[in-house]
Amino acid sequence: MHKVSYALLALPLMLLGTIAQAQTAGTITFTANRTSSSTSFAPVLTWSTSPVATSCTASGAWSGTKFASGSETLATITSSKAYTLTCTWGNGTASINWTAPTKNSDGSTLTDLASFKVLYGNSSGNLNMSKAISDPRATSTSIGSLGQGTWYFAVRAVNSKGVESNSSSTVSKTITGASTAKTVNITITTATTPTYKTISTRVYDVVFQNGARVRGREVGSIAKGKACDGSYFVSPAFYGVNLSDVRITVTPRSTRVIVRCERS
Repeated sequence: MHKVSYALLALPLMLLGTIAQAQTAGTITFTANRTSSSTSFAPVLTWSTSPVATSCTASGAWSGTKFASGSETLATITSSKAYTLTCTWGNGTASINWTAPTKNSDGSTLTDLASFKVLYGNSSGNLNMSKAISDPRATSTSIGSLGQGTWYFAVRAVNSKGVESNSSSTVSKTITGASTAKTVNITITTATTPTYKTISTRVYDVVFQNGARVRGREVGSIAKGKACDGSYFVSPAFYGVNLSDVRITVTPRSTRVIVRCERS
Protein backbone atom coordinates (compact mmCIF):
# COMPACT_ATOMS: atom_id res chain seq x y z
CA MET A 1 0.00 0.00 0.00
CA HIS A 2 1.39 3.35 -0.96
CA LYS A 3 1.47 6.10 1.63
CA VAL A 4 -0.01 9.43 0.57
CA SER A 5 2.60 12.13 0.09
CA TYR A 6 2.54 14.92 2.66
CA ALA A 7 3.53 17.46 0.05
CA LEU A 8 0.61 19.68 0.92
CA LEU A 9 1.08 23.41 0.77
CA ALA A 10 -0.77 25.31 3.46
CA LEU A 11 -1.21 28.77 2.03
CA PRO A 12 -1.34 31.86 4.27
CA LEU A 13 -4.62 32.17 6.09
CA MET A 14 -6.99 35.04 5.75
CA LEU A 15 -9.89 35.94 7.98
CA LEU A 16 -12.99 35.21 5.94
CA GLY A 17 -15.26 37.17 8.24
CA THR A 18 -16.47 37.56 11.77
CA ILE A 19 -19.86 37.71 13.36
CA ALA A 20 -21.19 41.16 14.14
CA GLN A 21 -20.28 40.94 17.81
CA ALA A 22 -16.58 40.80 16.97
CA GLN A 23 -16.72 44.25 15.41
CA THR A 24 -18.78 46.08 18.02
CA ALA A 25 -18.98 45.46 21.74
CA GLY A 26 -22.40 44.58 23.06
CA THR A 27 -24.20 45.89 26.14
CA ILE A 28 -23.82 44.75 29.74
CA THR A 29 -26.65 45.24 32.25
CA PHE A 30 -25.09 44.96 35.71
CA THR A 31 -26.87 45.75 38.99
CA ALA A 32 -26.69 45.11 42.73
CA ASN A 33 -29.55 44.59 45.15
CA ARG A 34 -28.21 47.61 47.12
CA THR A 35 -25.58 50.18 46.20
CA SER A 36 -25.38 51.90 49.59
CA SER A 37 -25.84 50.89 53.20
CA SER A 38 -25.07 52.09 56.70
CA THR A 39 -24.48 48.51 57.83
CA SER A 40 -22.74 45.42 56.50
CA PHE A 41 -24.70 43.18 54.11
CA ALA A 42 -24.26 40.48 51.45
CA PRO A 43 -24.44 41.98 47.93
CA VAL A 44 -26.42 40.18 45.25
CA LEU A 45 -25.08 40.99 41.76
CA THR A 46 -27.20 40.37 38.66
CA TRP A 47 -26.06 40.78 35.06
CA SER A 48 -26.94 40.05 31.44
CA THR A 49 -25.40 40.78 28.02
CA SER A 50 -26.95 41.73 24.69
CA PRO A 51 -26.23 40.12 22.34
CA VAL A 52 -24.99 37.15 24.36
CA ALA A 53 -21.28 37.67 25.10
CA THR A 54 -18.65 35.12 24.15
CA SER A 55 -17.04 35.33 27.58
CA CYS A 56 -17.19 37.39 30.80
CA THR A 57 -14.63 37.88 33.56
CA ALA A 58 -15.04 39.40 37.04
CA SER A 59 -12.48 41.70 38.66
CA GLY A 60 -12.24 44.16 41.53
CA ALA A 61 -13.89 42.85 44.70
CA TRP A 62 -14.87 39.60 42.97
CA SER A 63 -13.10 37.35 40.47
CA GLY A 64 -13.36 34.43 38.09
CA THR A 65 -14.97 33.55 34.78
CA LYS A 66 -18.70 34.26 34.64
CA PHE A 67 -21.54 33.19 32.36
CA ALA A 68 -22.93 35.74 29.89
CA SER A 69 -25.83 36.26 32.31
CA GLY A 70 -26.49 35.29 35.89
CA SER A 71 -26.94 36.26 39.52
CA GLU A 72 -24.55 35.72 42.42
CA THR A 73 -24.79 36.30 46.16
CA LEU A 74 -21.41 37.38 47.52
CA ALA A 75 -19.87 37.30 50.97
CA THR A 76 -20.94 39.95 53.47
CA ILE A 77 -19.02 43.21 53.13
CA THR A 78 -18.25 45.72 55.89
CA SER A 79 -16.61 48.42 53.74
CA SER A 80 -17.16 49.99 50.34
CA LYS A 81 -16.40 47.75 47.35
CA ALA A 82 -16.25 48.00 43.55
CA TYR A 83 -17.27 45.09 41.33
CA THR A 84 -16.32 45.03 37.64
CA LEU A 85 -17.58 42.73 34.90
CA THR A 86 -15.74 42.67 31.56
CA CYS A 87 -17.39 40.84 28.64
CA THR A 88 -16.06 40.06 25.18
CA TRP A 89 -17.78 39.44 21.90
CA GLY A 90 -15.27 37.75 19.58
CA ASN A 91 -16.15 34.57 17.64
CA GLY A 92 -14.76 34.57 14.12
CA THR A 93 -14.08 32.54 10.98
CA ALA A 94 -10.81 31.66 9.26
CA SER A 95 -10.31 30.53 5.64
CA ILE A 96 -7.79 27.72 4.99
CA ASN A 97 -6.22 27.24 1.53
CA TRP A 98 -3.98 24.43 0.27
CA THR A 99 -2.61 22.73 -2.85
CA ALA A 100 -3.48 19.04 -3.25
CA PRO A 101 -0.65 16.49 -3.61
CA THR A 102 -0.22 14.64 -6.92
CA LYS A 103 2.22 11.89 -5.92
CA ASN A 104 2.60 9.19 -3.33
CA SER A 105 5.61 9.14 -1.03
CA ASP A 106 7.37 6.62 -3.34
CA GLY A 107 7.09 9.01 -6.26
CA SER A 108 4.24 7.23 -8.04
CA THR A 109 1.22 9.15 -9.23
CA LEU A 110 -1.51 9.66 -6.65
CA THR A 111 -4.70 8.31 -8.23
CA ASP A 112 -6.98 7.70 -5.25
CA LEU A 113 -7.06 10.96 -3.38
CA ALA A 114 -10.39 10.83 -1.52
CA SER A 115 -10.58 13.66 0.97
CA PHE A 116 -8.79 16.10 3.24
CA LYS A 117 -8.68 16.65 6.98
CA VAL A 118 -8.08 20.09 8.50
CA LEU A 119 -6.56 19.95 11.98
CA TYR A 120 -6.75 23.00 14.24
CA GLY A 121 -6.44 24.14 17.87
CA ASN A 122 -5.22 26.87 20.22
CA SER A 123 -1.68 25.44 20.31
CA SER A 124 0.61 24.55 17.43
CA GLY A 125 1.59 21.43 19.35
CA ASN A 126 -1.97 20.32 20.08
CA LEU A 127 -4.26 20.50 17.05
CA ASN A 128 -7.01 18.68 18.89
CA MET A 129 -9.94 19.60 16.62
CA SER A 130 -10.58 18.60 13.03
CA LYS A 131 -12.82 19.11 10.05
CA ALA A 132 -13.27 16.51 7.29
CA ILE A 133 -13.43 17.71 3.67
CA SER A 134 -15.03 14.96 1.57
CA ASP A 135 -14.41 16.56 -1.84
CA PRO A 136 -10.97 15.54 -3.19
CA ARG A 137 -11.06 18.52 -5.53
CA ALA A 138 -11.35 21.04 -2.67
CA THR A 139 -8.51 23.50 -2.15
CA SER A 140 -10.00 25.57 0.65
CA THR A 141 -12.48 25.54 3.50
CA SER A 142 -13.72 27.79 6.29
CA ILE A 143 -13.57 27.10 10.02
CA GLY A 144 -16.16 29.01 12.04
CA SER A 145 -17.06 29.65 15.68
CA LEU A 146 -13.46 30.42 16.60
CA GLY A 147 -13.12 32.19 19.92
CA GLN A 148 -10.83 35.12 20.54
CA GLY A 149 -7.14 34.22 20.46
CA THR A 150 -4.57 32.65 18.15
CA TRP A 151 -5.58 29.50 16.25
CA TYR A 152 -3.26 27.06 14.46
CA PHE A 153 -4.09 25.01 11.35
CA ALA A 154 -2.63 22.14 9.29
CA VAL A 155 -4.00 19.94 6.48
CA ARG A 156 -3.70 16.23 5.70
CA ALA A 157 -4.63 14.34 2.53
CA VAL A 158 -6.54 11.06 2.82
CA ASN A 159 -6.64 8.31 0.14
CA SER A 160 -9.49 5.94 -0.65
CA LYS A 161 -8.20 3.41 1.87
CA GLY A 162 -8.35 5.96 4.67
CA VAL A 163 -4.59 6.40 4.89
CA GLU A 164 -3.61 9.93 5.93
CA SER A 165 -0.55 11.89 4.88
CA ASN A 166 1.69 13.66 7.30
CA SER A 167 0.47 17.11 8.28
CA SER A 168 1.30 20.13 6.20
CA SER A 169 3.23 22.98 7.72
CA THR A 170 1.28 24.76 10.47
CA VAL A 171 -0.08 28.24 9.96
CA SER A 172 -1.88 30.52 12.40
CA LYS A 173 -4.50 33.23 12.57
CA THR A 174 -5.44 35.54 15.43
CA ILE A 175 -9.13 36.14 16.00
CA THR A 176 -9.80 39.48 17.65
CA GLY A 177 -12.93 40.71 19.35
CA ALA A 178 -14.42 43.69 21.12
CA SER A 179 -15.03 44.01 24.83
CA THR A 180 -16.61 46.35 27.32
CA ALA A 181 -16.69 46.61 31.09
CA LYS A 182 -19.16 47.83 33.66
CA THR A 183 -18.58 48.53 37.35
CA VAL A 184 -21.00 48.54 40.25
CA ASN A 185 -19.88 50.54 43.29
CA ILE A 186 -21.33 49.68 46.70
CA THR A 187 -20.82 52.24 49.46
CA ILE A 188 -20.86 51.33 53.14
CA THR A 189 -21.24 54.43 55.31
CA THR A 190 -20.48 53.78 58.98
CA ALA A 191 -22.17 56.15 61.40
CA THR A 192 -19.62 58.20 63.33
CA THR A 193 -20.08 58.34 67.08
CA PRO A 194 -20.06 61.99 68.17
CA THR A 195 -17.36 63.11 70.58
CA TYR A 196 -17.78 65.49 73.50
CA LYS A 197 -15.43 67.72 75.50
CA THR A 198 -15.81 69.33 78.92
CA ILE A 199 -16.78 73.03 78.88
CA SER A 200 -17.01 73.43 82.65
CA THR A 201 -14.66 72.61 85.52
CA ARG A 202 -17.37 71.65 88.05
CA VAL A 203 -17.87 67.91 88.55
CA TYR A 204 -21.00 66.32 90.10
CA ASP A 205 -22.01 62.90 91.31
CA VAL A 206 -25.21 61.18 90.12
CA VAL A 207 -28.35 60.23 92.01
CA PHE A 208 -31.54 58.53 90.83
CA GLN A 209 -35.00 60.03 91.08
CA ASN A 210 -38.03 58.15 89.77
CA GLY A 211 -35.70 55.76 87.97
CA ALA A 212 -33.86 58.50 86.08
CA ARG A 213 -30.32 59.84 86.49
CA VAL A 214 -30.18 63.27 88.08
CA ARG A 215 -27.26 65.60 88.71
CA GLY A 216 -26.26 65.41 92.37
CA ARG A 217 -23.85 67.49 94.42
CA GLU A 218 -20.57 69.00 93.36
CA VAL A 219 -17.71 66.61 94.20
CA GLY A 220 -14.63 68.02 92.46
CA SER A 221 -13.16 69.76 89.47
CA ILE A 222 -11.78 68.94 86.01
CA ALA A 223 -9.90 70.84 83.35
CA LYS A 224 -11.85 72.11 80.35
CA GLY A 225 -11.36 70.24 77.09
CA LYS A 226 -11.23 66.76 78.61
CA ALA A 227 -13.00 63.88 76.85
CA CYS A 228 -16.55 63.09 77.90
CA ASP A 229 -18.34 59.75 77.63
CA GLY A 230 -21.10 60.38 75.08
CA SER A 231 -22.88 57.16 76.06
CA TYR A 232 -23.43 58.30 79.68
CA PHE A 233 -25.84 61.22 79.59
CA VAL A 234 -27.65 63.18 82.32
CA SER A 235 -30.03 65.91 81.26
CA PRO A 236 -29.65 68.64 80.24
CA ALA A 237 -26.04 68.54 78.97
CA PHE A 238 -23.99 66.54 81.44
CA TYR A 239 -21.91 63.52 80.46
CA GLY A 240 -19.71 61.09 82.28
CA VAL A 241 -15.97 61.69 82.57
CA ASN A 242 -13.03 59.58 83.64
CA LEU A 243 -12.37 59.71 87.37
CA SER A 244 -8.65 59.83 86.61
CA ASP A 245 -9.21 63.28 85.05
CA VAL A 246 -11.07 64.60 88.12
CA ARG A 247 -9.68 66.18 91.27
CA ILE A 248 -12.11 64.82 93.89
CA THR A 249 -12.83 67.07 96.89
CA VAL A 250 -15.99 65.35 98.21
CA THR A 251 -16.56 61.60 98.09
CA PRO A 252 -19.12 60.89 95.29
CA ARG A 253 -22.24 58.94 96.11
CA SER A 254 -22.09 57.27 92.68
CA THR A 255 -19.54 55.29 90.71
CA ARG A 256 -19.90 57.73 87.81
CA VAL A 257 -19.36 61.49 87.91
CA ILE A 258 -20.55 64.04 85.37
CA VAL A 259 -19.68 67.47 84.02
CA ARG A 260 -21.18 69.86 81.50
CA CYS A 261 -19.92 68.95 78.01
CA GLU A 262 -20.55 69.92 74.43
CA ARG A 263 -20.11 68.14 71.12
CA SER A 264 -16.69 68.71 69.63
